[in-house]
Amino acid sequence: MLAMGLMTVGLLVQLIRVQFGPYAPVFAAREQVGSSRLERVIPARGLIFDRDGRLLATNATSYVLEVETRQLTSASRKDIPDVLSKVLLLPLDDLEEQLNRDWVAQGQFRIRLTRTDKAGEPLPINVDKYVAQVLNEFLADPYAPDLSGLSLVPNPKRIYPNGELAGHVLGFVNQENEGFFGVEGYYDEWLSGKPITISRPMIPPEARAQPDPPGGVNLVLTLDMDIQQMVERELAAAIESSGSESGEIIVMDPRNGEILALAAWPTLDPNEYEPWLLDEDGRDPIITPAVGGMFEPGSTFKVITMASALDAGVVEPDTEFIDTGEIEVGGNTIRNWNGEAWGPQTMLSCMKNSLNVCLAWVASEKLGAPMLYRYLRAFGLGSLTGVDLSGEITGQLRTPRHPDWTESDLGTNSFGQGLSLTPMQLMAAVGAVANGGVMVQPHIVRQVVGPNGAYSPKTIVLGRPISAETARTVTEMLVSSMESEAVYASLENYRLAGKTGTAQVPGEFGYDPKWTIASFIGWGPVDDPQFLVLVRLDKPEISPWGSVVAAPVFQKVVRRLVVFLEIPPDVVAG
Repeated sequence: MLAMGLMTVGLLVQLIRVQFGPYAPVFAAREQVGSSRLERVIPARGLIFDRDGRLLATNATSYVLEVETRQLTSASRKDIPDVLSKVLLLPLDDLEEQLNRDWVAQGQFRIRLTRTDKAGEPLPINVDKYVAQVLNEFLADPYAPDLSGLSLVPNPKRIYPNGELAGHVLGFVNQENEGFFGVEGYYDEWLSGKPITISRPMIPPEARAQPDPPGGVNLVLTLDMDIQQMVERELAAAIESSGSESGEIIVMDPRNGEILALAAWPTLDPNEYEPWLLDEDGRDPIITPAVGGMFEPGSTFKVITMASALDAGVVEPDTEFIDTGEIEVGGNTIRNWNGEAWGPQTMLSCMKNSLNVCLAWVASEKLGAPMLYRYLRAFGLGSLTGVDLSGEITGQLRTPRHPDWTESDLGTNSFGQGLSLTPMQLMAAVGAVANGGVMVQPHIVRQVVGPNGAYSPKTIVLGRPISAETARTVTEMLVSSMESEAVYASLENYRLAGKTGTAQVPGEFGYDPKWTIASFIGWGPVDDPQFLVLVRLDKPEISPWGSVVAAPVFQKVVRRLVVFLEIPPDVVAG
């Protein structure tokens, strides 16, 4: 009892020294260091929904494989590569090489195992919860192969439950939880929230009391997944039937710029984005071709040229023109699509027959370079539309101030050749004609939902390139035009306006004599436009003409679209 009493007194004296003695600050600092650790906490990434609340992007937990190099044994250096190569179907040699380096001598006490992608770049090995469960059973079983040093570290993973559906719109999130392309890239900062670094106490009750990081916002898109699915099916069918190399279909509400559907072929599954990281030529991928890919629009561009001339007052729908089959502009001879002369024409019949010579005459003899390019700039060509999709480019529009511009560009630009734009630029420009002369900004996000409530972006007006009267005149001309050259795009009981396009494909040594880009852009109903649709098919094999290849696809899309949007037929006289 005496001994125990002396020990108790000694402990009390020591406690007083630690608490109040000269070394108290040193002991306090040691206690602080040993009782907590710094930890970076990443918030859950925001979810993405379509306009009706259907889930497009969500989160799950995957696991990365890390190795504590000081815990490796001679057995585990052999067993870890052997097990992982069989379970994950990875090259054994690569795993053995990673495990058999002298990491400790290099000052590396913890490493992350990697695999080599298609481009030869190392990527962290990610496994799902089912594979993680199998590996954890190995780790817990004393009779299993020796996996000493191996650990599975939880890592957030983006999941796209619809697979390829709207993949080009969404973009993807990489293994570092960074968004790229499409919506994921454009709104990456908003979706990812703000990671915080905290000092995590080792005492469990205190550890649970730590603050959570500010989470990312949720996004509600303008996409209608019923329309998106229908459009993707029609595009896939058109690609197969026409033998086209690639293609796109975009559906937009011209009144407010809401994108209802955006489909591109080949399709992209954002769950498996790695094959898209580099193409065979080593160039950067175009994940969202609607904003990141350029093309020459061909005759669809005649809508813009004719609208400019009518708005400037230099021609009227009944202005006469004698088509001799060719016209020289800047030393370059321009001919019609069939190489023939069409004789006496009006501006209306020029559009009906899609005459290159007539439009080149309008641009060179009536508008002139200063006025034409002033209108093209007003229609947003050569500028970003500002659509909320990552990777948008400006296209290529040479003006007289450009050192490479020649007078022949004035003629070829009039019918959509010698300039390049993105499909979204064409949608915005032609959308101004459909919307009574008011050009609105296309957009893909309908609502942003955060911790402080919901925010709905307002419609942004980009400009008024033409008057409402001009827009009505051009629309009626195109309604009439669909009765002839675009008859395959017409839909019974609905008044629609639209224009075909057949563009040559530029190459390194000029235009390819074999391949074309077939397209059609149209809208309706013309008295109350509720949709604008662009169909584009690249290098079709069955026919080079937009009227044959793209116009019927437009008709099929619109036939289903009026049902989805519950648009009643127009009143038909008689």
